[in-house]
Amino acid sequence: MERLRSKRSLVALGALVAIALAFIALTRDAERSTSRTPTHDHPSLFGAPPSCSRKSQPVRRATRAEQHGYLYAERYPYDPRDGIQAVLRFQEAQSCYQDSGRSQDATRVGQLASNLMVRINTDYASSRLVLETALGSENWSVALSEVRRLLGLTEHIRGHAYVEHLWSIVGRVTIRANDAL
Repeated sequence: MERLRSKRSLVALGALVAIALAFIALTRDAERSTSRTPTHDHPSLFGAPPSCSRKSQPVRRATRAEQHGYLYAERYPYDPRDGIQAVLRFQEAQSCYQDSGRSQDATRVGQLASNLMVRINTDYASSRLVLETALGSENWSVALSEVRRLLGLTEHIRGHAYVEHLWSIVGRVTIRANDAL
């Protein structure tokens, strides 16, 4: 009788250990899957181009917007938000040049905006892919760098699930990157 009780106790203990291990494995896998979002589920960085903000003196506004565009574009490698601002300023300059009848200037500045958009969108796609890979391989320092870059690129976007996802993982990734040091 005593042996039967001890066998039952061992079986019950084994079952509890198995359940606990299964729970840990499932929650760990769930955590990994929530820290990764498909790269195709992301917002577009650029919407409709802005119109000329000042209808009086459109040439002056175009010149100023173009100058600001150059300044922001120079700073893009250091702060991704500046790349977004550069494109917006170039697009505004294009609109103002168009309003003032200076189509050659509008075309020139429009090409600047287009070229920079291609570069930024390429960097955006690259950062999303690097982030997904870093999360999958638990390379937390690389993941943190990419999350920060992506948050900078998407700062102007509100309410999109991908941006909310980035905000939801930045704390965990920061802690894990610091723990890895």
